[in-house]
Amino acid sequence: MNLVGHNIELVKELKIHTLKRLEMYNKYGFIKEDKYEELVKLETNYLDDRLKMMESLL
Repeated sequence: MNLVGHNIELVKELKIHTLKRLEMYNKYGFIKEDKYEELVKLETNYLDDRLKMMESLL
């Protein structure tokens, strides 16, 4: 696996970790109820764009 392929796997793991972290913060009340979906959308869009860019380099 080349370096870009390895980094793609790291970004996928980061996405999973980020979503779990946001879910935990929401569960404990650190995020306003109406902002949770917006935060998930922002984080996933950013990471998805990053993954698409990295995959285009392969």
